[in-house]
Amino acid sequence: MKKLLLISLISIAFLTSCGSSDNNKKDEKKQEAQTEVTNSESTTEASYVKVLDYDHFIKNVWDLEANANEFVFKGERPCVIDFYATWCGPCKRVAPIFERLAKEYNGKVDFYKVDVDKDQKLAMVLQIKNIPTMFFMKAGAQPEKTVGAYDEAYYRGIIEKMLSE
Repeated sequence: MKKLLLISLISIAFLTSCGSSDNNKKDEKKQEAQTEVTNSESTTEASYVKVLDYDHFIKNVWDLEANANEFVFKGERPCVIDFYATWCGPCKRVAPIFERLAKEYNGKVDFYKVDVDKDQKLAMVLQIKNIPTMFFMKAGAQPEKTVGAYDEAYYRGIIEKMLSE
C-alpha cells in the first residue's frame, strides 16, 4: 500500500512539473519574442545572418522537391545554416558566435538561421531532431552536419576547411 501511495505521489509530482515546465516555456517564448522585437527596433547594426524558410531554401540552397535523392547545391557561395529555437539554451550560446562568424566571412559564406518552431516543414524534411544543428553546404560536396553547441574555433575550422577544398 505504501509503495502504491509513493508511486502515485511521484506520478502526480512529475505530471505537475511537466505541465508547469510547458507553461514556463510558453512564458519564456513570449518574453523572448518581445525582447527580440525590442532589440531589433533598438539595434541599428544589421545582422549578417539571414532568416531562412522552406521556400527560400528550395529556391536558393537545395531544391529538395526536384532533387530529393541527390544533393544539388544552388547557392552562389558556400552556406552555413543554424537550426535553433528561441527557448534553447545551447542555441542562445551559439547565436553570438554564429553572428561573429557571419560578419567575418561576409561575402565568402552565406549564413542562415531557421527557427524550428516557425518552420517545422524544413526542419522535418532535413530530419532535425536535436538543436542546435548546423549544416555546412557548398557545391560539389555533400552537406556536413553538426549537432550540439561548440566553440567558435570548431565552427571556424569547418568553414575554413569548406573554403579550402
